[in-house]
Amino acid sequence: MHNMLVRPTLQELEREFGDGADYYIFNAGEFHANQNIAGVVGREAVSLNLQQRKMVILGTQYAGEMKKGVFTIMNYLMPKKGHLPLHSSCNVG
Repeated sequence: MHNMLVRPTLQELEREFGDGADYYIFNAGEFHANQNIAGVVGREAVSLNLQQRKMVILGTQYAGEMKKGVFTIMNYLMPKKGHLPLHSSCNVG
Protein backbone atom coordinates (compact mmCIF):
# COMPACT_ATOMS: atom_id res chain seq x y z
CA MET A 1 0.00 0.00 0.00
CA HIS A 2 2.91 2.37 0.70
CA ASN A 3 3.94 2.42 -2.96
CA MET A 4 0.41 2.83 -4.35
CA LEU A 5 -0.38 6.30 -2.97
CA VAL A 6 1.59 9.49 -2.41
CA ARG A 7 2.61 9.47 1.24
CA PRO A 8 2.36 12.79 3.11
CA THR A 9 5.29 14.19 5.06
CA LEU A 10 5.15 14.25 8.87
CA GLN A 11 4.41 17.98 8.70
CA GLU A 12 1.51 17.39 6.28
CA LEU A 13 0.14 14.64 8.52
CA GLU A 14 0.25 16.92 11.56
CA ARG A 15 -1.30 19.84 9.66
CA GLU A 16 -4.03 17.87 7.87
CA PHE A 17 -4.73 15.03 10.30
CA GLY A 18 -3.50 16.32 13.64
CA ASP A 19 -6.76 15.51 15.43
CA GLY A 20 -7.25 12.02 13.98
CA ALA A 21 -7.88 10.20 10.75
CA ASP A 22 -10.87 11.06 8.58
CA TYR A 23 -11.41 7.46 7.46
CA TYR A 24 -10.39 4.08 8.84
CA ILE A 25 -9.53 0.93 6.89
CA PHE A 26 -9.86 -2.34 8.77
CA ASN A 27 -8.00 -4.93 6.71
CA ALA A 28 -8.59 -8.48 7.91
CA GLY A 29 -7.52 -10.15 4.68
CA GLU A 30 -6.81 -13.51 6.31
CA PHE A 31 -10.28 -13.64 7.92
CA HIS A 32 -13.01 -14.86 5.59
CA ALA A 33 -16.47 -13.34 5.41
CA ASN A 34 -19.24 -15.30 7.14
CA GLN A 35 -21.44 -16.73 4.39
CA ASN A 36 -24.17 -17.47 6.95
CA ILE A 37 -24.97 -13.75 7.10
CA ALA A 38 -27.76 -12.61 4.77
CA GLY A 39 -26.37 -11.00 1.64
CA VAL A 40 -22.87 -12.47 1.98
CA VAL A 41 -22.31 -14.74 -1.01
CA GLY A 42 -18.55 -15.35 -0.94
CA ARG A 43 -15.50 -15.62 1.26
CA GLU A 44 -14.33 -12.13 0.29
CA ALA A 45 -16.03 -8.88 1.24
CA VAL A 46 -15.07 -5.24 0.81
CA SER A 47 -17.47 -2.83 2.48
CA LEU A 48 -17.30 0.95 2.60
CA ASN A 49 -19.59 3.06 4.76
CA LEU A 50 -19.18 6.73 3.82
CA GLN A 51 -21.38 7.90 6.69
CA GLN A 52 -19.34 6.07 9.36
CA ARG A 53 -16.11 6.71 7.41
CA LYS A 54 -15.03 3.09 7.70
CA MET A 55 -13.93 0.41 5.25
CA VAL A 56 -13.72 -3.31 6.08
CA ILE A 57 -11.81 -5.83 3.96
CA LEU A 58 -12.29 -9.56 4.55
CA GLY A 59 -10.91 -12.63 2.83
CA THR A 60 -8.48 -11.00 0.41
CA GLN A 61 -4.89 -9.92 0.90
CA TYR A 62 -4.80 -7.98 -2.36
CA ALA A 63 -3.56 -4.49 -1.41
CA GLY A 64 -5.37 -3.01 -4.40
CA GLU A 65 -8.62 -3.25 -2.44
CA MET A 66 -7.35 -0.59 -0.03
CA LYS A 67 -6.26 1.60 -2.96
CA LYS A 68 -9.65 1.20 -4.64
CA GLY A 69 -11.36 2.18 -1.39
CA VAL A 70 -9.26 5.33 -1.08
CA PHE A 71 -10.01 6.26 -4.70
CA THR A 72 -13.72 5.65 -4.14
CA ILE A 73 -13.64 8.06 -1.19
CA MET A 74 -11.69 10.60 -3.25
CA ASN A 75 -14.13 10.31 -6.16
CA TYR A 76 -16.97 11.00 -3.72
CA LEU A 77 -15.43 13.89 -1.78
CA MET A 78 -13.15 15.81 -4.13
CA PRO A 79 -15.74 16.92 -6.73
CA LYS A 80 -17.68 18.50 -3.86
CA LYS A 81 -14.61 20.69 -3.27
CA GLY A 82 -14.21 21.55 -6.95
CA HIS A 83 -11.40 19.05 -7.62
CA LEU A 84 -11.32 16.19 -10.09
CA PRO A 85 -9.39 13.17 -8.77
CA LEU A 86 -7.10 11.40 -11.22
CA HIS A 87 -6.16 7.74 -11.16
CA SER A 88 -2.90 7.12 -12.96
CA SER A 89 0.24 5.11 -12.53
CA CYS A 90 3.88 5.34 -13.40
CA ASN A 91 6.98 3.26 -12.94
CA VAL A 92 10.49 4.23 -12.02
CA GLY A 93 13.33 2.70 -14.01
